[in-house]
Amino acid sequence: MRPTPASPAVGILGLGVHLPPEIRTNAWWPRDAVDRWRERMALRATLPDLPPDAPAGVRATIDAMARYADDPFRGAVTRRVMTPPATTTDMEAAAARAALEDAGIAATDVDVLLTQTPVPERLMVNEACPTHHALGLRRSCLAFGTEAACNGFAVHAELAAALIAAGRARHVLSVHSSAITRVHGPTEPHSAWWGDGAAAVLWGPVRAGRGLLATQHNVDGTACDALVLGVPERRWWEAGEVTTHAVDREHTRAMLLTLIERGRAAIAAALAASEVAPADVRFFAPHQGTIWLGETCRVHAGLSAARTITTFPETANMNSVNVPYVLWRGREAGWLGDDDVAVTFAGGLGETWSSTVIRWGR
Repeated sequence: MRPTPASPAVGILGLGVHLPPEIRTNAWWPRDAVDRWRERMALRATLPDLPPDAPAGVRATIDAMARYADDPFRGAVTRRVMTPPATTTDMEAAAARAALEDAGIAATDVDVLLTQTPVPERLMVNEACPTHHALGLRRSCLAFGTEAACNGFAVHAELAAALIAAGRARHVLSVHSSAITRVHGPTEPHSAWWGDGAAAVLWGPVRAGRGLLATQHNVDGTACDALVLGVPERRWWEAGEVTTHAVDREHTRAMLLTLIERGRAAIAAALAASEVAPADVRFFAPHQGTIWLGETCRVHAGLSAARTITTFPETANMNSVNVPYVLWRGREAGWLGDDDVAVTFAGGLGETWSSTVIRWGR
């Protein structure tokens, strides 16, 4: 999707990040559990043989996965962990305050608050409300949460651009958190691949030619049970311990094997809509679902001149926090300056996958 010529330019005015102080290393997991994971994961990473006509992206994925077949942590070395009495609201508010300060915008000037809180403090509650209260936003501010899994950044970007273009808002605050370690025990293999944290993006008007140039969104609900949060082998509301698990492991594998190929197509479509050539992209901010995803996707998408940062070894997977966190890291490294083009890509359980094209600067 490309903004219409009459639409105001909408871009990123500020970025903010909050990482909990506690760092969990791989030594936290029991040795016997890690040994069991290693045996099981090594077998899964090498199956099955691919047909001769398998897409190049699938072959690249298999090669990348095979490099970590002997590592049950899949390249993760550390991750941040939110500990009591801290809450998701605390993390979201800290990241949001940092984004507002970065933008030089007062909390009272925020018109819309969007939150993506996959592991909230409460169920059946609009978790944007306590974050709104913690920030001291206006009572008349529209505040609501989304359910976009790890693809929250692009979904919020689309909503922010539409609200601002329609004249319904001037500043939209997008906040993302991950508190997933609270549902992972030390014997669950998935527990080694996730971490906690928060990030925030303030969207607002920018000069013509800057900001969000195009978006590309895709959805396929046939593999919605690839990975879920609930009670294994039961419905989520039934008795048992809630954790992440695959309901259909074949769907999980298919999701992983096709992600790079889908990423290439989504990025190509977004670039075509923005009339930006792949060689003109200076920074790539990918989802950090695995250690190999970002670099493999960058190469397969033909983003030859783009720098990227792999944060997975330091923070593991932080859900939709990943993309704004990588953008923040890129800017802090001096790799994102005025007029530089950044491309993002992420996929979210359900499943959706999106790419955005952003010309940096205000």
